[in-house]
Amino acid sequence: MAVYVYMYGGQKPKAMTDAWPHPWFGLTADTEEELHPFAEDIGMYRHFYHPRMAGSEVLPLVGHYDLDEGERDLAVAKGAIPQTQREHDKMLRQLAKERGIKLR
Repeated sequence: MAVYVYMYGGQKPKAMTDAWPHPWFGLTADTEEELHPFAEDIGMYRHFYHPRMAGSEVLPLVGHYDLDEGERDLAVAKGAIPQTQREHDKMLRQLAKERGIKLR
């Protein structure tokens, strides 16, 4: 069982400038029982939680919390495992397949 942090995809520098957007990260875990206490420990409130959705249906997969760069660094310092977006997507697809859940 583990808690993971990953950078959201699609965060690229703005065209024709040197400006980079402030990156956003997701905090998730193998189970909600691990995720919520960990998130609380780094200062997140439960109402910040985003359940995994398919349209208007809540899927039986662990959702995520949005983190800024400082919160991401704190999460890693407290033991969250950094992942790439690709690693996270692969893990999510595998878990959904094991549970017979179709992702969009």
